[in-house]
Amino acid sequence: MSYYTSKIDRRTALKWLSAAAATTLAAPKMVRAATYVKTPNGYGTDPDMLNPTAPWERIMTNRQLQVAAVMTDIILPEEPPHPSPSQIGVPDFINEWVSSPYEQTQKDKKIVLGGLDWIDAVSKSRFGAGYVETPAENQTKIMAEIAKAGNANYKFFDRFRTLTLGGYYTTPAGFKDIGYIGNVPLEHYPGPTDEMKAMLETRMKEIGI
Repeated sequence: MSYYTSKIDRRTALKWLSAAAATTLAAPKMVRAATYVKTPNGYGTDPDMLNPTAPWERIMTNRQLQVAAVMTDIILPEEPPHPSPSQIGVPDFINEWVSSPYEQTQKDKKIVLGGLDWIDAVSKSRFGAGYVETPAENQTKIMAEIAKAGNANYKFFDRFRTLTLGGYYTTPAGFKDIGYIGNVPLEHYPGPTDEMKAMLETRMKEIGI
């Protein structure tokens, strides 16, 4: 059994957070927070995302990080040459997200952290082992149950899935997966090929979006 170890430093994580904040992951208010949640060391204004430092502490426990790593890889499994979320540090991104002091991320904090603890407890109760240690078929079974709309914990699953996909697809690996080449000058824009559109549609169906 392999355990997750952090893949990215705080500087990288903050840049990633900034990029994700510009997407539909967060409400516009996230860009400039109105209120702050102080750490023991305290911090002042919003961080400078061009020259980021770590103005808050990461709050996920190691156990929550391990559970998150398993869940991200079930939501978006490795498909060579495309890496799994845990291989490129998506759990670190989620940790940074729920640790940050913004309005939207603070709402997600309670949902995500509570959900991670809950799914670990359910696994121990039903299978006699934590979510990380229980066999893959049990991990997938629990995920399949909470992924159904109407389930009491669907809100947790839905938000966690959004953060997983949003984090993954704001990385170079995610861009490569969907064929995005970035800011490259073109003489003309040919538009996506039929093959690319079919690939993207298939990929989205596989991950349930």
